[in-house]
This record gives sequence, C-alpha cells and structure tokens, in this order.
Amino acid sequence: MGIEKALESLEELLKDWGLSQDDWVFTSQYAYRLLGYEVKVREGHFNILVNKNKLPWKVGEGLEIHPPKGTKSARQYHQFVKKTGFEVDIIPGSPLDFEKRSKKTIRYSLPNRKQILVHTPWGCLGELNLLLSQCNDKGWGEDKGARVLTSVDDQRKVFLRRGEKKLAETYGDLIKKYSFLIKKRKIPKAPEKIKKISGIVASKGKASGRVRVILDPARIERFNKGEILVTKMTSPKFTTIIQKTSAIVTDEGGILCHAAIISREMKIPCVVGTQIATKALKDGDLVDVNAEKGVVRKL
Repeated sequence: MGIEKALESLEELLKDWGLSQDDWVFTSQYAYRLLGYEVKVREGHFNILVNKNKLPWKVGEGLEIHPPKGTKSARQYHQFVKKTGFEVDIIPGSPLDFEKRSKKTIRYSLPNRKQILVHTPWGCLGELNLLLSQCNDKGWGEDKGARVLTSVDDQRKVFLRRGEKKLAETYGDLIKKYSFLIKKRKIPKAPEKIKKISGIVASKGKASGRVRVILDPARIERFNKGEILVTKMTSPKFTTIIQKTSAIVTDEGGILCHAAIISREMKIPCVVGTQIATKALKDGDLVDVNAEKGVVRKL
C-alpha cells in the first residue's frame, strides 16, 4: 500500500482512539518522502509524535510505545498493520512537550481530503537531535545512534542535491555533534569461540535453555517454549515469540529499548547491548543467562 493510503487508514485508526488531527504529527523518514525528499527509509515503519494524554491507555515508560497487548486498541493496531503493511512507532509527549515539538509542521491534505500534521525537515531535525541525545545505555543504546547518523547523512546529501544548503549545513552540524557515536567496535575475529558474553541488564532474572537466533520473525514458523531468544533488536513483530521465551539477549539496545521494556513488563530476564550475541551464539547452544550481572555463558 502507498504512503498516502496507509496514512488515510492511520488517521481513521487514531480518530477511533480519540485523537484529533491536531493531536499527532507524522515524522521521521517517511515524512521526508511524503514531502518529496527521496531519502532512504526503514521500509514499513511510520513514526508519529503523539500527545500522550489523548491516548486511550495509560502510557508507561518508553521512548516509543505501542498499544498494550490484549486491549481493543492493540487489536485495532494489528488490523491496521495487516491491512497496510506498515508498523507505527508512537513517540509520546506530554501536552506541553507535544505543543513545543509540533510547531515546525505543515498541514498536508491526503487524497480523501483529510489533513494531517507533517514535520518539515526543520521539525524532523529537532526530533533527530532529541533521539540522538538518548542514544546511550540508559536510552536507545549507542548502536542505534550510529544507524541514525547514517540516515542523517543521507538526508544531508539529498538537501545538497536540491540546493537547500542551509538545511544541509545544519544537518551536517548535527552529525558533528554526535560523531562520537560512530566508532569502530572491537568485534573478535572468532566470536563463535567466545564462552562468555556481557551486556546491559535490562530485566533482572536468570534462565537456562537452548538458543534460538532470530533475525527476521516473519520467517519463523515455530518457536519452542523455553528457548532463549537471541536477536539484534526486538520489535512488536516479536511479540508472539517473546511470550514463549525464557530469556532475551540482543546485540543492540539500552534500558529503554523495545526488548528492555517488554521484558520488564513480562518479567523475562533480558540482557541487551552485547554487540556480538547473534555472532557468538548459534541455534541449539545451551546457555545460562544471568540478567542479574548482565552475563550470558555457554554451557
């Protein structure tokens, strides 16, 4: 489904949740695309900034959120994903915060004549600055920061090709500000020989079991109860799998990444930010996950 048609469905979904057109802003990579900038995108992922007080559920921790499982909102959300092929990362903000962050927007008319607020590149710049400031162990993790900066540089180059020099210079300044996030990681030459992996404690607890390395949950037909989920990062697409796992181990992330939040909600031991878990572990490995100390050992 195209961007505009998917946004028409999204506007209807948010209206059902009680949000008006002034209670949310379409932002990030697909916002650039909608405004005619041919930037690279994370396929199938919308991002919206939302006045959290308008959502029909209580918003807990998290820099990006989704409807709580088992609720009407969650069922509606999954129907939207199935219909459009797009997931939506919801960025919550308090009323005052939302008002401040939604100023640099334009009203965009969809084919059905409904209007939505869309961040201009200057508005997206503010969001990028905030996101990058949270790319640390207590937030998203530095790995995400490195990926975001790659996107920022792509956007900068697009602005240059369009002759928007001031915009390109400002995005270049953002890259310089957070250049420390781009660093060479010391990945062992033979990670499969490593017996002990360390990371960040995201949800305390201990578990032992067989490893299941999953890079794309859409390609997994079966996940056995009690297996240890090992992946780069989780997303809402992992929900069914997470309900069966006895522990989660990820390459990337920080305390407020998706894996960390959902593991705490479900009381599942979780270690994030290991950098090498998907390279050091393979399907069937027997491991002990000590999410009290942030250590994963092969047995």
